[in-house]
Amino acid sequence: MKHRLLTLFAIFLTSPLFAQQGDVVLCEGFFNPWLEEGWDAKGDDWVVWYISNTTFAGGKAHEMQMYPDFNFEGTTRLVTPVVELEKYDFINFQFNHSLEATQGELDVRIGIGMSQNGEDWESIWEDTVRGSIAQSQYLLTFDMEEWPSKSPQFCLYFSGHGAYVNSWYIDNVIIFASKKNKYGGIDDTDQNGFVASRSHILSLKGPSAGTVTPFAKMKKSKNKFSKIVEGRRGRRRR
Repeated sequence: MKHRLLTLFAIFLTSPLFAQQGDVVLCEGFFNPWLEEGWDAKGDDWVVWYISNTTFAGGKAHEMQMYPDFNFEGTTRLVTPVVELEKYDFINFQFNHSLEATQGELDVRIGIGMSQNGEDWESIWEDTVRGSIAQSQYLLTFDMEEWPSKSPQFCLYFSGHGAYVNSWYIDNVIIFASKKNKYGGIDDTDQNGFVASRSHILSLKGPSAGTVTPFAKMKKSKNKFSKIVEGRRGRRRR
C-alpha cells in the first residue's frame, strides 16, 4: 500500500496539468522494469511491447514502448487490470504518449478499447495517424450510461502496419471517475460515450509546449472528431 501511494504521488508531481478530476481508480507510471499485476500485452503480436528506461512520453522512467517489427501488421494492445466503476457515471482517461514515425506513407490507428472479458474488444475512441505525434498528454472523457458493464478492462491499442513506425511511447496512465451533478447532465457524446467538449490534448514539448487544444473546438464530421498531429488539423477517417 505504501508503495502504491508513493507511485501515485510521484505521478501527480510529474503531471504538468494535474487537477483533481474525480476519484483515482487506476494509476500506472511504469516505474519498474516489469508490468504490474493485472497489466498485460495482447493481440496479434504482444511481444512488440517493452518497458523502456526512457522518458519520450513525457513522464519519468520507465515507460511502455511499442517497437513493432518491420513485418508487423495487425492490432496489438496494452491492457489494464479490471477497473471497478459501479458507483460512477463518467470517467476521465488520461495518458502521456508520443509516436515516432519513419519515412513512408503512414496510415495506422491508435485508440482506447474496452472489454468485459479481456478477449472481445470494442473501440471507444480512435484516431488515424498520418505522421509522428509530438510528446502530448491526452485527457479523454467518457459517459458510461450506455456501457453494458461497469467492471471493464481497458486497452491502449495500435492497429496497422509497423513498417513505418519506429516506436510508440506511453506513460502515466490515470483514470479518474466521478458521478454526475444533481442535474444529471453531461455534454453530448458520440456512439461510444466519448465527450468531445470535456476532452483535450496538452502539448508537452517543442514550440507549442503548454498549449491545450480542446476537442470541442475541432470540426465535427459524421459524428467523428478531427485531431491535431504536430499542430496540423485533419479529419478522422475509418
